[in-house]
Amino acid sequence: MKKLIWIVSAIAVVVFGMGQYVKWSNADLADLTKLRRSTLAELRPVLLRYKAETGSFPPNIELLVPKHLSKVPPELQNQADVEPAKRIQYEGVGDTARFTYHMIRGPDSTEVFDVASNTFQRNK
Repeated sequence: MKKLIWIVSAIAVVVFGMGQYVKWSNADLADLTKLRRSTLAELRPVLLRYKAETGSFPPNIELLVPKHLSKVPPELQNQADVEPAKRIQYEGVGDTARFTYHMIRGPDSTEVFDVASNTFQRNK
C-alpha cells in the first residue's frame, strides 16, 4: 500500500510539474502574441493604403519600407534563427493578406490574422 501511495504521489508531482512547465514555457509566446496583435492592428491601415495604391497587397512586407514604414517591426519579421514556435508567416497575394503565427507551443496552436476582414482566427 505504501508503495502504491508513493507511486501515485510521484505521478502527481510529475503531472503537476509538467503542467507548470508548459504554462511557464508558453508565457513568452503569450506576450509575443499580444504584441503582434497590437502591431498588426497598427499595420493594417498601411497595408490597406498600399493595396489602394497598387491594386493588391504586397507579396512581402519588406516592400512597405521605406515609403510606408521606416522598418519592419521585429515582432513581424520571420527570422530563421529563432525557434519555429516564434516565427511568423506573411502571405500577400492579390486581395489576400494574412499573417500566421503560433500562440502557444504545439501543432494546433496557430492564429491567423486576415488583413482584409480584420479578423483573428484560432486553429484549436
